[in-house]
Amino acid sequence: MRQTILFLCLATFLFSYGQKEERTFNIGQKSLTLVDTSRSRPLTTEAWYPTLDKLSEKEAKTEEKALFKIIETVPNASMLNEKLPLLIVSHGTGGNRFSLTWFVERFVKEGYIVVSLDHYGNSTFNKKPREFVKWWERAIDIQFVLTEILKNEEIGSKIDPERIGGVGYSLGGYTNIALAGGYVDRYAKTGNRETPPEFPKTDEVIDFEKDSLIVASYKTYKDKVKDDRIKAFFVMAPAIGFGFHSPEQTETITAPVFIVAGKGDQNTPIQNNAEKYHSLIKTSRLHLFGEKVGHYVFLNEATDFGKQVAPAITIDPPGVNRREIHEKTLELALPFYEKQL
Repeated sequence: MRQTILFLCLATFLFSYGQKEERTFNIGQKSLTLVDTSRSRPLTTEAWYPTLDKLSEKEAKTEEKALFKIIETVPNASMLNEKLPLLIVSHGTGGNRFSLTWFVERFVKEGYIVVSLDHYGNSTFNKKPREFVKWWERAIDIQFVLTEILKNEEIGSKIDPERIGGVGYSLGGYTNIALAGGYVDRYAKTGNRETPPEFPKTDEVIDFEKDSLIVASYKTYKDKVKDDRIKAFFVMAPAIGFGFHSPEQTETITAPVFIVAGKGDQNTPIQNNAEKYHSLIKTSRLHLFGEKVGHYVFLNEATDFGKQVAPAITIDPPGVNRREIHEKTLELALPFYEKQL
């Protein structure tokens, strides 16, 4: 009996010793202003990362007058002394680097560094009509920010360069497909090409088909969007499906691409976007949520104030719980990145 007890105690100790150490992380946050001087393009960037520093009461953020719920972070917190995987996030049309903090929060607590940026001219507080249609330059934004983050003495030294993933929503979903190697045809005549509701008001008359600045940008950057440093891509409700009509446009995609979308999406209908991309990308997986799940469900949960002033992007149809969709999305994304990175 004594030998049996000793054996069980030893087995328990060895089993516990071999398990992965469970740690509880808080979320550190640093703000950076990066400027791509080659394109005169400022790219405001946010870095979130796991930290053991504690949140003090004076650091707690208020949600008063905020459209969406805010996550608690520790500004300029210390970083862990180890190499961690990195996710880099691309927001949707007219969104910003804080649009997907529900996704950021979970992955940082799982031990990832997450970086997100405001795409120049196509973000909430910086809207320029031409930048709304120069979709391909968003991939160049990501490439530039990734290069700068990897060179950053403090953050870059904590990143495992072989474990980098991309995340995107809506136009940011297309951005990630471009980074994977998808080449858009801006002259394609198929599908719905209406301007999005976030498009800025302007008195300027722009011929988007022939405008010299847009055409020059397309010729310069359309074949430079692929970035092999990014090993896996998770995209939500991807847009710009009308610009893809041939398998040749996605034939260089070799990295895994996981696509999620709602069947009730009226902004980027799945038949012309998520399902089309899935049919053209050999390495893709597709998960569709229910008939009532729309486009904006992948944005952060809204505050009461947000629901009052911006119901179109904060209130989901009856029977759709935004938090539950987020949780189910994370249940798909977590094992995807764990396997691919």
